[in-house]
Amino acid sequence: MVINSWSLSYAAVNAFFILSGFLIADSLERRRDVFLFAASRALRILPALLFLSLFAVLVVGPLATSLSPGDYWTASSTWLFPVNVMAFLDTSSGPAGVFGSNPWSGEFSATLWTLRYEVVAYIAAGTLFFSPIPWGRYTHLVIFILTSGVYIFVRYEVEDAPALVMAATRLSSAFTLGMLIHGWRNHVSVVPLAGLLSLPIWLVLEARPEAEIVMNIMMASFLFWLAFARLWGLPTWAKIPDWSYGIYIWHYPIMQSVLYFNIAETPIMIGAISLPLSVLVAAFSWSFIEKPCLHHKAAFGTWLVRIYQKYSV
Repeated sequence: MVINSWSLSYAAVNAFFILSGFLIADSLERRRDVFLFAASRALRILPALLFLSLFAVLVVGPLATSLSPGDYWTASSTWLFPVNVMAFLDTSSGPAGVFGSNPWSGEFSATLWTLRYEVVAYIAAGTLFFSPIPWGRYTHLVIFILTSGVYIFVRYEVEDAPALVMAATRLSSAFTLGMLIHGWRNHVSVVPLAGLLSLPIWLVLEARPEAEIVMNIMMASFLFWLAFARLWGLPTWAKIPDWSYGIYIWHYPIMQSVLYFNIAETPIMIGAISLPLSVLVAAFSWSFIEKPCLHHKAAFGTWLVRIYQKYSV
């Protein structure tokens, strides 16, 4: 589905970065320790990513490759896939020959390309927090205006901008919006008013670059209202475990698998089957990989301190 030239998947990536900006700002303010922050971010992302890449090579790849076993296990792309994933390099392909009969053949988890920008955003937010620059809601407002302005400028004036630059400016605007919302969380009521006001503006602006900024504000308003509003005493999304990362990295390979093994063929049925499966896999990832690893963030942070002290001049 495409509205104003933006697809649902495009908007979902922006929403992911909005939520990430909010959570990273919260993490920085709660920990206030650069080594503990670095340890928490590494343990939040890398263990689940390592499991996914090894599962792709050792389990899914042999079952879903179009190559012979000998060709699969000796192909360099099979063994380079975990390297590319863990180093946030080219993640557009997967193990050799994987999902060869699918429309998007060769792709295992195409959404992983965003993680390199996520890591850069972590580093930038941490640098800002631990720098002499004041950390507060007005600083967040200025940074959001600057990043959004740069994105709009690039869209209008730099038509041949590399995809790397375009994606970086676009996702920076979404990430800093999340930080802005965190900074103003105690000063703005949790109501979807901003979303309701933004909707007609977004529709009128159509495909203009500034329409995307309005779209992000609209999505953020509804997302945080659903997460934190007290809906007649009903539980909200803020109460569920943090399965978001697992859903994000696993939904694409699960959809590819559903299609490859002929479990479903129509888009509606693929989505209907893949969504609950993605939630189940994400719940497993959180309970048995991500959460247990995060229990060691204090020890990992202490180890990082020792490494820093040992090699610092």
